Amino acid sequence: MEQSYYILDGKNNQWVECEDAWAQDDIEKYGLSIISSEMSDEEISEVTANKTSNNLLAYVDVTDFKNRYSCAYKKAAARWRVQLYKPQKTAIILVDVFNVMWDDYHGIQLNRKSSKQYSLRLDYGKWRYMGIPAVSDKVESGGNNFIYKYDWTDNGFDFSVDIPQLVIDKVMAFLQELAGEEFGFVPTIPANMPPARLLKYFTLYPLDVNVGWYVDMLGYDFAQQVLRTNDSNFEIICDYLDLPKTKGLQKAYRENGFVLLICYFLKQIGITDVNMWSLFYNVDRLAGKNPDILGVDRVGTIYSKKVDYYSRGWGNLDNYHIRSWWKKQDKETQAAYDSRYVGWQLLYRWLMEKWEPQKVAEILRGALLMNDQHVRDCLYMWFKSYVNDELKDDFVQAIYRYGFSKETHDIWTAEERRMYQLQAEQRRREENARHKSYMDVEFTMTKGDLMKEEETPQGSFKAARSGKELFELSEKFHNCVFYLYTEKASRKECTIYYLEQQGEPVACIEVSNGAILQALGDHNHILTGEIKDAVIDWSIRNNLEFKPLQ
Repeated sequence: MEQSYYILDGKNNQWVECEDAWAQDDIEKYGLSIISSEMSDEEISEVTANKTSNNLLAYVDVTDFKNRYSCAYKKAAARWRVQLYKPQKTAIILVDVFNVMWDDYHGIQLNRKSSKQYSLRLDYGKWRYMGIPAVSDKVESGGNNFIYKYDWTDNGFDFSVDIPQLVIDKVMAFLQELAGEEFGFVPTIPANMPPARLLKYFTLYPLDVNVGWYVDMLGYDFAQQVLRTNDSNFEIICDYLDLPKTKGLQKAYRENGFVLLICYFLKQIGITDVNMWSLFYNVDRLAGKNPDILGVDRVGTIYSKKVDYYSRGWGNLDNYHIRSWWKKQDKETQAAYDSRYVGWQLLYRWLMEKWEPQKVAEILRGALLMNDQHVRDCLYMWFKSYVNDELKDDFVQAIYRYGFSKETHDIWTAEERRMYQLQAEQRRREENARHKSYMDVEFTMTKGDLMKEEETPQGSFKAARSGKELFELSEKFHNCVFYLYTEKASRKECTIYYLEQQGEPVACIEVSNGAILQALGDHNHILTGEIKDAVIDWSIRNNLEFKPLQ
């Protein structure tokens, strides 16, 4: 067995191979200091100034660490080890990790008691791969939930531990040597394959590493059709996804493993022109998600293995707005769209009605990337306006010029603010007109209304006789009695009384159908103490049911 150890060199902030005997000691024997991705060169120099052979540096990537939670955990890698078993054709990668916590009060803290060891076993000779830890999570597709398994090298399920390039190179050299012995040549590997995925897929499918993406995306049924000795599984994937087997598409597949998934999505939303697909070959995000966390279930729905509650399901019925619109449509309209991709199909058809395919591809590409919240908001704005037949020329022109972007978002929101201000001004004018008309209203008072007016030792009970008097009460009580009850009082649906003590109103009372419905004080506060007792006594004398007690 060949064994190598790798520790972090604080001076260069890089992992280096260490052949000294002390580097092989148990991890518990070392002191530990943290180096994080946000540290400056000066801070790193300060940490490493007193470093000895008894102290290791543990590295943690804190990208977006502070922004996600007020208190969160990540993993710090302290030492890597590579074991190569040539006769068994097996490589094992081991890493010692510790929990790292960050909060507003203490900053970054390392938990010595949280020591764990992650392992990645690559059995090239047995065509097996195993990553530990592995975590199962529940994902959703087509309204159905099922369990998906992740391991610590899967991009999209982040344990915050990335395998150093030095370790990758060491293991890949070993695997390529094994492949050379097996096939008589070293298979070509994709240039854009994430390192951890490359180790995994090269072990399983050395002649066609890209097919590993589709084994993970399409699941068990598809995996049974893949042959490890195939130099290309392009035709098998095309058959499974019902895609044409063109030479151009085959070449694109070799250069970008995600191309077939992208073309499958384009076909699902209505783009059947193969020549138009080439305009999307360089898309590295699909509907705002990294393709490596996407899957295709047995009924053909593309779903996300990593739940994102802020951006999930814009184009299909997972989205509340689209689902609400969908339920209102007749069967003929629903039959014209696929409920799994209805939003995207609507968008594509609308774009094709407006502009030529080249322009449509340019705009749609930006929507598929969906890199920030502005793009998602633009798509929601477009859908809401389109289905309600409210698309304004300014918004359409902005889409043509800028696509779905922050610029379009800003233009649209500026128009929305302008319309909101116009509507607010119109409401104010209407309220002012209503206010003026209410001030002139005189209420018709019956003998029974007037008999309830009383002078008592607890205060004076009076009835409001006009809109102007209700306005004065509303100002003193800081409530809405003038705006909401003037019309009701004028229609004799209620009578407004108030209790006055020492010339100041202290209780506002609504009476209707022989009952007190409301009795409140300043700012609609509930009555208490002597004031409440006075109102109850008044209701008893006048045979009024006091419903606020209920």
